[in-house]
Amino acid sequence: MQTFQMFFGRNIPNGGFVSDLNLQAFIEGVLDVAFDGYTMQHVSGVWKGEHEPTLLVTVCTSWPEKVTDVAKAYRNAFNQDSVGIQQLPAMSFV
Repeated sequence: MQTFQMFFGRNIPNGGFVSDLNLQAFIEGVLDVAFDGYTMQHVSGVWKGEHEPTLLVTVCTSWPEKVTDVAKAYRNAFNQDSVGIQQLPAMSFV
């Protein structure tokens, strides 16, 4: 199993913002369906010089293609330039 982090910026490049309601719908309709469990953090990010609220999602999975599919779903749903994905060493559970 690998650990992945996905960075979902909330600014929309052509103007606008991913609302709390739209973000919650994405969480329930995409993230909850794709993964059994994950951790979310609301953080501040910067993309192309613009500061923006960002949802950071960390997930442990054996299915990296699910991570890519979720990132693409967000990018397409909210007209994003990209979604950052970082692969980390496997997480240990005790």
